[in-house]
Amino acid sequence: MENLTLQQLFGVNASQDNQTLTIRKSDLPLLTPSNSNTAESLLTAILIKALSNFQGFIEDENGNAITNEIDNPIEFNNQNYYSLNLFRWRDNLINRANLLFVRHTIVIEVFSPNED
Repeated sequence: MENLTLQQLFGVNASQDNQTLTIRKSDLPLLTPSNSNTAESLLTAILIKALSNFQGFIEDENGNAITNEIDNPIEFNNQNYYSLNLFRWRDNLINRANLLFVRHTIVIEVFSPNED
């Protein structure tokens, strides 16, 4: 099984040294960089960036989904390629404080050799 690079998981400008991991907010999808981003929004953006390596739609150079002959987007799934796996689980409608929300679930699996 292959390992992902820092850039694949955290963006093209990600780097590390022996003390720090540096992630540029501008490399994270669906995040508007700000000095007041919440911890939740940062973690969500990191997970969405990571998820893009495992499943999604094949896109052209402009970010548009490539479709098949019946105009359905062509999907990809790298679920069995890496020692880490992320995938979207089903979305659920939930009621919190009398407001309706969509709960998006991302499952993370880590595969390691059995030492028995």
